[in-house]
Amino acid sequence: MRFWDTSALVPLFVSEAASETMAQLYRADPQIAVAWTAAIECTSACVRQHREGRLTDAHLAQLLARLDAFSRSWNLAEPSTDVRVGAQRLVARHGLRAGDAIQLASAMATAAFGAVASEFVCLDRRVMLAATAEGLRVVPELSA
Repeated sequence: MRFWDTSALVPLFVSEAASETMAQLYRADPQIAVAWTAAIECTSACVRQHREGRLTDAHLAQLLARLDAFSRSWNLAEPSTDVRVGAQRLVARHGLRAGDAIQLASAMATAAFGAVASEFVCLDRRVMLAATAEGLRVVPELSA
């Protein structure tokens, strides 16, 4: 089981350059863990695409229904004191945005408890660098 950052989840719903790569990773291991905020962030990304005129009303409804179906099987890293304190530390140490810090702190908390392998699926370079510095194995690998 891998922990998925929202940056890697969004291409499963919205067509992006990394969509096929992320779909292959997801199909290879669909039992994933995510932060409790992941579905909210994915919804935000889909709605933003709609607001910018890239999705029709019907396509948005279809994507949100697909997101709802997918998210029902996700293993959630719930909010906790460990996640809050970890996110605060990550913001200070790596200059991450709050949402990114929550995602990474959630991954680190699940890895610390052995609930998830220390693989972190992510496409955001800043978060990937922070995850690597924190000892997580980033998938796909960070390119130079």
